[in-house]
Amino acid sequence: MPEPVKVITTDEQIDAAIRDAHLFEKFDRRVVRAVYADGIDSIVLHLEDGVTHSIPRKLLQGLSEAKPETLRNIELLGHGTGLYWPDLDVAHQVSGLLGGIYGSAAWMERLRSESKSSRISA
Repeated sequence: MPEPVKVITTDEQIDAAIRDAHLFEKFDRRVVRAVYADGIDSIVLHLEDGVTHSIPRKLLQGLSEAKPETLRNIELLGHGTGLYWPDLDVAHQVSGLLGGIYGSAAWMERLRSESKSSRISA
């Protein structure tokens, strides 16, 4: 087994990363409110620019089997750049959700496989 590698980051590198993060912060899409809409079984994201985005719950890793009462408790993280369901210990990044990334690579492959099989049988 290979020897673990220790990465050393200098204070200057950390400061530069923080400066870079601040430069790009204005481009982050942010959620000001997130709700579970049980009538449409979706998570509805209300973005700071007034856009509303709805994602079917069954597509989101960690939420597909959750009960409605646990889906309603959503916390905003990172000034609206992340969502967290504390009752489920599930988190999603807003930029990923808006880009169609609803979970891990394995989860996304499972969704693709299920989508293909449902189109074939239809």
